[in-house]
Amino acid sequence: MIVIVLAIVAVWWSRRTSSRWPRRLLVVFVAGFYLAATPMGADVLVATLAHGLAPLATRADARGAEAVVVLGGGIRSVEAGDRVLSQLVSTTSLRILEAARVYRLIGARFVIVSGGIAGDMELTPEGELMAAALATSGVPADRILMDLSSKNTHQHPLGIRPLLDANHIRQFVLVTSPTHMRRTMAVFRAAGYDPVPSVALLRSDHLKKPPFFLPNDDSLDLTDQVLYEFGGLALYWWRGWLS
Repeated sequence: MIVIVLAIVAVWWSRRTSSRWPRRLLVVFVAGFYLAATPMGADVLVATLAHGLAPLATRADARGAEAVVVLGGGIRSVEAGDRVLSQLVSTTSLRILEAARVYRLIGARFVIVSGGIAGDMELTPEGELMAAALATSGVPADRILMDLSSKNTHQHPLGIRPLLDANHIRQFVLVTSPTHMRRTMAVFRAAGYDPVPSVALLRSDHLKKPPFFLPNDDSLDLTDQVLYEFGGLALYWWRGWLS
């Protein structure tokens, strides 16, 4: 994106050296990029998707949910010869911690993890790593069910349906990130479900938030998540996958 914009400005400037518009475009782009990389700018963008969403507070708020469904947010894999090492990214880890908290809060029968192999960065089914992380977080292994087939948000309701039906689960709490929840809820409703949302943290509590005006990688990553979600919402709306 940066390279494309700079290339456009360079070509435009070289052909219209007297025009002020290439310089104006460059100033607007630099200012926008700066804001997107600061906590102030990232928080404003996140609020457009996450406003009104919160973690589940009480057992009563779960509306009789018998299970927790937690969606994958990505893993990173490396391969050396015949050896593969995979680990959860922070987004997925935060979702796991929230799912474990909700499991204990409502006394759920099961936690269902949903995540297969999606893309070149993943060499191991995400659900397997999520299940292991849940067990480490205090959820008994025999209470964890795995959907290892779903590769994207549209496929999650399809992947977990056999697990819900086989265990006679009628209501569940849905856990994902605040930026991802609105698209996810719309997809699940389109599939005939009405889950109770519970959002995970966007960043680890141990990370100290930098000054609101200071650009940093974490804020840029949050901005990227928001822009990705807007693109996802547009695509899913176009394909008729939202309710």
